[in-house]
Amino acid sequence: MPGPDQHNPRGEADLIWLRPERVRRERPSLSRDEITRTAIDLADRDGLEAVSIRRIAAALGAGANSLYWYISSKDDLYELMADEVIGEIALPDPPSGDWRADLRAIAHNTQETFSRHRWFVLLGIQPGLGPKTRRYGQVAMACLDNLHLDLNTKINMLAALNNYLFGFAHRETAWADLQKRTGLTEQQWNDRLRGMIDHAAHQDTELAEHMTARLQLPGEEPFEFGLTCLLEGIAALTNRSPTPRPS
Repeated sequence: MPGPDQHNPRGEADLIWLRPERVRRERPSLSRDEITRTAIDLADRDGLEAVSIRRIAAALGAGANSLYWYISSKDDLYELMADEVIGEIALPDPPSGDWRADLRAIAHNTQETFSRHRWFVLLGIQPGLGPKTRRYGQVAMACLDNLHLDLNTKINMLAALNNYLFGFAHRETAWADLQKRTGLTEQQWNDRLRGMIDHAAHQDTELAEHMTARLQLPGEEPFEFGLTCLLEGIAALTNRSPTPRPS
């Protein structure tokens, strides 16, 4: 990546959200949004490792050096990509007043978005000061208003939910990557797993049963089970009587 420029002479690691977007007078000009969407499309198609300044520039019909006018580093790009993906998540705005229903909706919509962009969790936790990320946090906090809790408790509640969502997404992403590394099609992969279980069943019935159950973990039912445990645990800690798990 290029060194410090005239707008950042000391090379400080400031966040891109704290720097105004630069616009070039020359044509054709680009924008942060165009660069971000192109990066996301590349990641969706070929994985996060495929995202590079050179490939983004080629897709936009621009020179690689011209992109550094808009972003200073890969960190800038990852922050922009993370904020854009989080902006895709549907939110209960305004909240319904039922904090568990609202957090459940946020969780399901977040998990659905992560499933569309499996590379997202590989970015790690970003600083999260982008406008769409901030809105996500503001709406989630507003869902807890009726509980009349202190700020630290609400932040810890949302952090627990966030950790669960990222953990589940990591499992799904790792599972998908494992299949990808084998070079097998989905059908071939499933046939291979079934063959392993059938072979194990002849040697150890209990092992085969455990293998079958574990293969279901990256799925909707385990996600719902874990989410219910989390929400009802939070309800118990905040002295709110839990509600039955939805059928």
